[in-house]
Order: sequence, then structure tokens, then C-alpha cells
Amino acid sequence: MAQEFFSDSTGSDRPNSDAFEPQREKVQFMIISSREGVQEQIRNFYVMGFAQVDEWGPLTPAPNSDRVMTILVRYRKVGSTDS
Repeated sequence: MAQEFFSDSTGSDRPNSDAFEPQREKVQFMIISSREGVQEQIRNFYVMGFAQVDEWGPLTPAPNSDRVMTILVRYRKVGSTDS
């Protein structure tokens, strides 16, 4: 299943734009929590090998809240299944 996703990190051999590969779909992962909670989860995902720390977007205040949020963007091959 991991091969279904392409990284959007800088230096990737894949372009960041969808226009170059129409067979890709953008998938976004969002974390919303306290600043400490978000940073802890980013570290946990790094330890699990899910994402590099610098692949996540900047911490941004969540609307109408005292929490912050961040987003990780990945791309999947269109038509891929989990089977």
C-alpha cells in the first residue's frame, strides 16, 4: 500500500503539481490540537516512518479555537485499491 502514495516533500523525484500526472489524486492529512499535541504527533508519525517532520505544513491557528493545525499532502495513484 505504501507504494500507492508519492511524497510531496522538497527534493522528491515527483513534481508537486497535479498537472504533470493526471492519474494522481491529492490526499491531505490534518492534525488539529494544542501546539504540543501537534508537535508530538508529527514526531510520532516520523518515528513510525509515515512522514518526515519537514513534510508537514507550518503550524497555523485553527479558526475560532485556541488550537493549531497542520496539513501533510500526499498523492495516490488513481484506481489503486487496498486489496
